[in-house]
Amino acid sequence: MKMLEVPHKVCATTCMVNGLEDLYEWHTGQRLPDYLFFHLSGLGTGFTYLKNKNALAPRITFWGNSTQRQYAALAGVVGFRWQVREGRGFPFSLQQVKELVDRGKPVVLGALDMFHLPYFEKFYHRFHIPIHYVLMVGYDDAGVWVHDCDRPEAQRIPYRDLEQAWNVNVPGISLKNTFFVFQFGEDTPGIETIVTLGLQHCAEAMLKPPAGMFGVRGMRKLAEELPLWPQELNAAQLNASLRHLAEYTGFPPMLPNRLSGFHVPNVHAGARDNLAKLLKQLGAQYQRSEYNQAAELLGQAGEQIEALTEQVVDVILRKSSSLDMAAESVRKIAVLEEEAYGLLAG
Repeated sequence: MKMLEVPHKVCATTCMVNGLEDLYEWHTGQRLPDYLFFHLSGLGTGFTYLKNKNALAPRITFWGNSTQRQYAALAGVVGFRWQVREGRGFPFSLQQVKELVDRGKPVVLGALDMFHLPYFEKFYHRFHIPIHYVLMVGYDDAGVWVHDCDRPEAQRIPYRDLEQAWNVNVPGISLKNTFFVFQFGEDTPGIETIVTLGLQHCAEAMLKPPAGMFGVRGMRKLAEELPLWPQELNAAQLNASLRHLAEYTGFPPMLPNRLSGFHVPNVHAGARDNLAKLLKQLGAQYQRSEYNQAAELLGQAGEQIEALTEQVVDVILRKSSSLDMAAESVRKIAVLEEEAYGLLAG
């Protein structure tokens, strides 16, 4: 058996960056505020609108960055180096991550499908949620040992379950058997510096995105095009695109209960509710009034995202035939977030 002694912080719904936060603490001895890397990476502080005419869902929306964009955003602030390896066969990938752990390098595995993770009793063989990430810190003859954002103790994933969980191919998110390796340098910045620079980077990404599909520009593009989806897409494509929009306003992404038929707590606010709480905490800690003002605006944006989700679900369930109200909600979100990120730009 091989096990690395890495500190671990429990922080629900932050699986994409929870392992990275553990590695930061392992390297610096400093514990980060809850949800800091989550939001500075572009989750709950970003927006993406993609179109692919050949996909099952030709219109997809994310209220944040894809995982690799998240890590790239954080690397520019925190200063770590990282590598991604993806798409290889299971035996080869498993051997690689074992060798890395043998060399003292914990590895982030994902995306994984929570349907195949036995320690999630509510989801195991019940719900497919193919967007989970864990930090592999060890292995033995029966499986790999991981730190999970929702569990205080290390968890074992049996090899048979891991092979199925790791077989995720989600456009814009992950290829099968993807894993990430990180290396921190000696000049890793402290937490207050990360907060200041990170929020400025988030603001720039939202207000001055590199392309029209991202940030506030992407929201306004979605608002303009959303009412046209029923004319542009066939019935199956429209349903898939709308279901994706509704699913990915949740964190973790999950269909709203009205569509799934289950009753699982999950706020569909694009994680803006968590972001608002974090900004209020940071505003009090560092005496930054602009953080508190931005928090109020982003809290309102989260309420509008919840309204948008309900409006989209109404169309899916044929309780409404128009996406005009949903488009108006997106316009309101764009206005609120433009003002909020103007305050955070510095």
